[in-house]
Formats: sequence, C-alpha cells, structure tokens
Amino acid sequence: MTLTTTVETYDSIVGDIAPLLDAHWRELAMFQEDIPLDVNWGAYKRGYDAGIIRLYGARLDGALIGYAIFQVIARHPHYLHPFAINDVLWIAPEHRNMRVGSALCEFFEADLRKDGPIVISIETKAHSPALAYLLQGRGYDIIGPVLGKRFA
Repeated sequence: MTLTTTVETYDSIVGDIAPLLDAHWRELAMFQEDIPLDVNWGAYKRGYDAGIIRLYGARLDGALIGYAIFQVIARHPHYLHPFAINDVLWIAPEHRNMRVGSALCEFFEADLRKDGPIVISIETKAHSPALAYLLQGRGYDIIGPVLGKRFA
C-alpha cells in the first residue's frame, strides 16, 4: 500500500471528494439536523481558477482518503504577509493513526511555505480534539476560541 500526498487540481479532486465530504459532515457538523450539506462547487472552482483555493490530497494506492483545502490571502487586511485559512481538513476514520494526518500536514505546510512567510490558520472542533492534538504536536498554537451561534 502506497500513501501519496499531492497538490490536487480542481478536476482531480472534485469527483473523489464528494463521498468523503459527506462522511466528514456527518462526523463533525454541528447543525446537521436542519442545515444540510450543500457544497457550492462553483465557488470552489472560481477560487481555484483565481489561485485563491489550494487543494491537497492524501491518497492510498490512488484512492482519496483525506484532504485539506485552504484559502490563501496574499495580503491579509491587517498584516503584510499572507495567510492560509483552512476551509476543511479531514482524514477518513479508518486511516487515522497511520501517520496520514502528519504526512498531509507536512506536505501542505511545505507547499504553503513556498509563498514565503505565511500564517496558517486551522479551525478545529471542540467536540473532536484529535485534530487539535495533532496540530499542537506539529507546533501550532491555540490562537483563541471560535464561537458560533445558529439563527433560526
């Protein structure tokens, strides 16, 4: 079995990611009982074409088993350096504890670092601490809590 981490194109990942996104949403979404998953693929495509969206994959023998998607802001409104803001980062549960998460993080960090000094921001879910644990082990710091409120 061969694990590869890749920079994905929109076309290379869009067909493979849909079933994983559904499993990701079922595992972690806070309001899934009344807010369905409704991916705006057109927005992803426009962002990818504009060079704002970066797509990364973890593949086992060619099959997508994990992904990370970032929005890269070339110049943050408050700072002179770029920010990479994570949209999603997920590894299929059956492939966790196989260093897949570490390999994917190592890969996207190296790729994003090519842009020069950059801040990577990744939101994790309080009810699923495994990702925070992985990231803190890689040197990420807790910046502050993210709070949410659902309006009916």
